[in-house]
Amino acid sequence: MIAALVLSLCCPDQVFGQNSDNSTKKITITKRKTDSDGTEITEIIVKKGKAAENFDSDKYIKENKSDNVQLDIRTEDTNDDDNYSIARSSNNSYPNCDNTQTFLGVEEDSDEDANEKGLVVQVVRGSGAEKSGLRHNDMILKLNDVETNRWSDLSKFVNRSKPGDAVKIEYQRNGKTMNTTATLTKRSEVKCDTKTKKSFLGVSDEDDNDENLGVAVSITNGSAAEKAGLEDGDVIVRLEDTPISDFEDISDFMAYANVDDKVKVTFERDGKQKVVEATLGEEKYSNNGNWNNFNWDNGTNFNWNNGNNVWNGNNNCNITANEKEACLGVYTSGTTMSNDDSGARITDFTTESAARDESMKVGDVIVSVNGSKVENHDELWTEIAKYKAGDKVKVAYMRADGLQNVEATLKACRNNTSRVQILDDAKPREFYVWNWGGNEAKSMKERQVITIHKAGEGGDVPKVNTVPDSTLLPQSRQLKLVNFRAFPNPSQGQVTVEFKGQETSTVVALYDLGGRQLFREELNAFGGSYAQQFDLREYAKGTIVIQVQQGDKMYTEQLLVN
Repeated sequence: MIAALVLSLCCPDQVFGQNSDNSTKKITITKRKTDSDGTEITEIIVKKGKAAENFDSDKYIKENKSDNVQLDIRTEDTNDDDNYSIARSSNNSYPNCDNTQTFLGVEEDSDEDANEKGLVVQVVRGSGAEKSGLRHNDMILKLNDVETNRWSDLSKFVNRSKPGDAVKIEYQRNGKTMNTTATLTKRSEVKCDTKTKKSFLGVSDEDDNDENLGVAVSITNGSAAEKAGLEDGDVIVRLEDTPISDFEDISDFMAYANVDDKVKVTFERDGKQKVVEATLGEEKYSNNGNWNNFNWDNGTNFNWNNGNNVWNGNNNCNITANEKEACLGVYTSGTTMSNDDSGARITDFTTESAARDESMKVGDVIVSVNGSKVENHDELWTEIAKYKAGDKVKVAYMRADGLQNVEATLKACRNNTSRVQILDDAKPREFYVWNWGGNEAKSMKERQVITIHKAGEGGDVPKVNTVPDSTLLPQSRQLKLVNFRAFPNPSQGQVTVEFKGQETSTVVALYDLGGRQLFREELNAFGGSYAQQFDLREYAKGTIVIQVQQGDKMYTEQLLVN
C-alpha cells in the first residue's frame, strides 16, 4: 500500500488549461487498483494524436471511479513542457485528500508488514487519534471491533463514519494490547499542535547493518546522551519500553518526548547490555558546537558533510542566499561533447526566453557567456547572475554545424532559484532552492533545516522533461544505495532524507511532477553518507521526487506532501 500512497495527489476531477496544438497532445493515464486481497495492480495507458484529441477525461473518470481505484491523468503538449495539467479522481481510499471528509488522523507507516495482523501507523498532530493517546508506530488492530489488517480496512471504516463519531480503538504498543476512544473530525478541523520546545537526546545513526538488533550511534558533545554516559559506537536497543530496531524508531519515540523527560536508555557496549537514565535537553543551535552536531527537532543529529569536509559551527559562520535579477530563459543539464569539452546543454526554454528570441534551440550546448567559460548549469547560473535585466550578453554555443555566437538581451526572472552558500573556516557548502530570502536563511542557521517552496517559471536551472524514475532504467544504471530513507512519508511538515553510498561525486535533487527542480546540491567530494532535513510546509501539497545521481547511475524515491 505504501507505493500507492506515495504516488497519490489530491486535485479536482477535471483538467485545467488547454493545449495550444492538439496535434502534439499527449495523455498519460495511470490506473492503480487494489484487489480484495490487497494486491496492487498498476496500468499505464498513453494516448497520442487523434486518440488524445478525442479523449474525454471527465467521462473516463466517471466510468472508472471506485473505492479501490486511483486514477492519475496527465495531459501535456509535447512541444511545450510548461503547458501541462494533471487530473486525479477523488478516491475514497485516500480520505486525507479532502478537507471535508471524515478524518481519524493516522497515516500508513513505512514499517508496516502486510503479512502481519494490524496496521502500523504514523499519527497526525492535533488529530483525534493523537488526542486519544495514539503514537507513531502503534499498531491498530480493530476499530469498533472491526479488524484493520490493511489500509483499505481502515479507509472503508472511516468513510462509512461521520465527523463527531466516537470510535473504539484496539491497538498494540511494544507488544502490549491497549484500548482507547477517538473522536473523528474533518481534516480541515485539525491544527498541527507542535511543541514550542523540541526535546533532544543527541545521537546520530552510525549503523550500516540492518540485520543487527538495535542502532549503533554517535554521540553529540554536551548532549543528554553524553551526560548519561553513552559513547560513540554504543548500540541502543530500547528507549523506555520501546524496542529500537532502526533509527526511525528513535525518531518516532522522540516525537512525543518532552524537554526534561527522564528516559531509560538500554544499550549494548562490548557485548554487554547496560541501562542509563538520560534527561532530555532542548533542541537548539550551539555556537561553540560543530556543524556536524545538529540538534534537530526529532531529537537526533546527523553529520552534515561534503566529502571529507565538515563545516565547523562558530561565530564566523554565515549563510547567504543570492538570487539572479536576470535570466537567459533556459533549462540546462551538464554535458560533455565529443572533443571532451563541457558545457550546459539546453533541455527546454521558459515562456519568456532571451535565448529562444535569438533562435537558440533545444540541444544547443552553451560554452561561454561574455568570454567566460561555462562547463555546466551551475557555472551558467553564476555567469548570468552578474547581470541585470536588459543587459546584453554574448553567448557562445555549440550546434551540430559548429560554434555559434549570439547577443541576447536578458529578461527579468519571473520566479527564480536562489543560490545558498554556507561560509565558515572550512570549505563552503552550496545548494540551489526556490525563492529563498532572509527568513529562510535565518531559519537555516538556527535549525539547520532547508525550506522547500513550490517551483515556478524560473530560468537557467536544470529541468527534466520526464519526471525521474530509476525503476525504468536498465539494471546497470540503477544506483544502489545503503539505508536510503525519506521519513515520514507521507509528510505534513519536516522530512529527513538520508542514505549511504559510494564515495564519489554525487548530486542530490528534488523535483516536482512538472520536472521543475526544487533543490539541487552537488557533492563533488562525497564522503559516503548524506542526511538532511527539509521543511515542506511552504510546499503545500503534492508529490516530490527525490533523486540521487552518481555518474550515469540514478536512484529515485517519491514523497507525498499532504
